[in-house]
Amino acid sequence: MDVHGRTGRYAIRPFVIAMALIVIGICVVKEWQGLGRLHFLGYDYAFFYNAFLHVLSGQTDWRHLYDPAAERAFLMAHGYPIDPHNHYVYPPQFAWMFAWLGLFPFGVSLALWRLLSIAAGMFGVYWTMKTLWPWIRRGHLFLAVAATLTLTPFQLDFAVGNVNTILFALLALAFYAIYRLDRPALGAIALAAAVLIKVTPLAILLALAIQRRWNVVARSFLFLSLGLASSFLFLGWESTAAYATHFLQFGRQSMANGPAPYNQSLLGVLELLWNKGRAGSPPLWLSLLFDIYAVAMLFVIGSMMRRTPWTSESIRIGLSALLPVAVSPLVEQPHMVLTLPALMASLHLIRRHPRMSARRTYAALLATAYGLQTLPVTFLVNRATRLLPSLYWIHIQMFVSFAFMLAVLLTMARERPSQTFRKAAIG
Repeated sequence: MDVHGRTGRYAIRPFVIAMALIVIGICVVKEWQGLGRLHFLGYDYAFFYNAFLHVLSGQTDWRHLYDPAAERAFLMAHGYPIDPHNHYVYPPQFAWMFAWLGLFPFGVSLALWRLLSIAAGMFGVYWTMKTLWPWIRRGHLFLAVAATLTLTPFQLDFAVGNVNTILFALLALAFYAIYRLDRPALGAIALAAAVLIKVTPLAILLALAIQRRWNVVARSFLFLSLGLASSFLFLGWESTAAYATHFLQFGRQSMANGPAPYNQSLLGVLELLWNKGRAGSPPLWLSLLFDIYAVAMLFVIGSMMRRTPWTSESIRIGLSALLPVAVSPLVEQPHMVLTLPALMASLHLIRRHPRMSARRTYAALLATAYGLQTLPVTFLVNRATRLLPSLYWIHIQMFVSFAFMLAVLLTMARERPSQTFRKAAIG
């Protein structure tokens, strides 16, 4: 036994971990300093908090809850920049569920929200790992959380105070309950709560329907109906009905903020390349092309999730997590936190792949997908485009990351794995 070699590895491990933590700390501080200079720290949460105050004061009708003038007044009072395309676009139920945070002063409430988001992120990583690996070491969990903290989408979500990390935790809990614990009711409660917060998780229910997990889908709609009925006792039904009728209009207003790097969907990438980084309205054919792409993605991902008997649960988890990002015309960078289950599911599958050559190729793609989401790459891209504006097209790194993860999962889904690989699909 090579005692000296093993001793050397153990001796260098604390040094490597310490250096990694230092790099993470420097990157996080620089990210928050940059957002602070732009007055964006807590920016998104200001819209949420304003909605919470309306609910607490009983102003739950559409005219008050979604009043742009009240939003602008609140932003100006707290020193935030004004953008006519930004507004509160979440269901009334979200403001109802978290209205208790409006009982605190804005600064205290924002701090509580960030603590809640950080805890949600840690639990989300834990639940995702427990879904894929029944036994996990504390060191591996620590490394997974540290790696997650290097990701730009998570840091942006924490900094601006958005809700995507909480959504990630709810989806991770749903996957854990459905695929590991076999508790469809718990998974349905988590999914219903996510849909009440934001409409996007409905795509996960579609993914589960494609997999014929009707027990989860039916329970999810039952709990969603109960949640809506409960909210109507406090909110009334008018604001929810008005929200449903204005939903598409909200989407169009949000997309008016422009292409990548703001919008990292295929549509945002195409707009960036078409306008060569300049402001301007995209032609209609780009939207039509994206619609065709979204339908094709739904068909391809759905087909791969239904391949039996060899499609593993890990592939289904990864593809389910990617579906909301794949078909959405608006993918802001914080939305990419929802792709973390796909990233971890891909890692789980690669480590168990029986062929070394394929494992190396998949590992290279996955490492690139992870790297493109990290803070150092974000800093590098921003720095490069400031020095050379002609490099505007490199602001598509989040979409490329998504495409690489999707390529890995779809390619592995097409393979007919060996019996050993199939048995190790989860666990």
